Amino acid sequence: MPNPEVTFPARFASVSALAYAKPDGSAEGVTLAKPLPVSSSALAYAKPDGSTEVVTLAKPLPVSSSALAFALPDGSPQPVSSAVPLPVAAAPLLASTAHIGNVFVDDVPDGLVVNGSATSASVILTSSLAGFGGGSFQVVSGGTGCTLVYEQSNDGINWLVLPVIPSNGSNTSPATSTTAGGIYAFASSAAQVRARISVYGSGTVSVALALKRRPLNVIGTSLAGGSSSIGSVVVTGTVNTNLGFNDSTTALASAATFTGTGRASANAQYSYFAAVSFADAAGTLFIDQSLDNGVTYQPVATAAAAANVAQQLTVRTTGIFASTTLYRVRYLNSATAQTLFRLSSAFSAR
Repeated sequence: MPNPEVTFPARFASVSALAYAKPDGSAEGVTLAKPLPVSSSALAYAKPDGSTEVVTLAKPLPVSSSALAFALPDGSPQPVSSAVPLPVAAAPLLASTAHIGNVFVDDVPDGLVVNGSATSASVILTSSLAGFGGGSFQVVSGGTGCTLVYEQSNDGINWLVLPVIPSNGSNTSPATSTTAGGIYAFASSAAQVRARISVYGSGTVSVALALKRRPLNVIGTSLAGGSSSIGSVVVTGTVNTNLGFNDSTTALASAATFTGTGRASANAQYSYFAAVSFADAAGTLFIDQSLDNGVTYQPVATAAAAANVAQQLTVRTTGIFASTTLYRVRYLNSATAQTLFRLSSAFSAR
């Protein structure tokens, strides 16, 4: 038979359905205004001797490594310990779409080698550059009378020349075709590269292409022999060299003066003009400058020279670097005649 409906008298006063005992033994009902208090002592664990240990901040809940285990292949559990850590199996990354956070992994090996050969005027090999920045072609066998060209393309249809630099020579320049064996390095941001026989003679032409994720900077780093231009800077054989003169070795009489030849500062690489004197009698060393092609000179540096002591003067070159700007040395002897005199000068880059 069904349970009868439970009813309460009208004068019945409801109480909280949840309560807890206060320290004095009285009951405290749980309400929104008085929620159930929870302290760390509400948590405890059993010790090995069977007694109860209350959890506090000073005595946190102990967790042993044996509390964690994994299943062995035979189905038995293996507790985790420092000697037997939890095994983690490495799963392969998906090709093309694999990523760690926002870093995508293209999953291509550094130093990938692609080989090819041909016995006619045709393409020897073609390779994608996905994940690579360049590499090198090694012409293992060049055949006889054959010319190889190196090309790059983004659409695989229209091919443009690919400059390569022979890396087995001490002084090389970029090239777009070769006729001999060797290793030819390149850097490219194209989608594909290839090696092709443009002129075929005879024999087998074989090439090994090594692809590098981070190739050396091989484009535009070779300066061939002779003069080479770097932008608007021309490199010549006189950069950072000196141009010197032996002005005089003839002893001067009492109070005599030696005046050197005017030297043009026509070369812009010279930054200084210097003079050195030595005599067995005291004197004065001068450096003079002319801005009007030697019509007039003005002293721009002077120094007293003691007997038997070398004296040096140096000035920074100024004015227009042309034949109209001249520098010269001048020496004024004292009242004592010399028996030994040495005077020299030079333009210098530093």
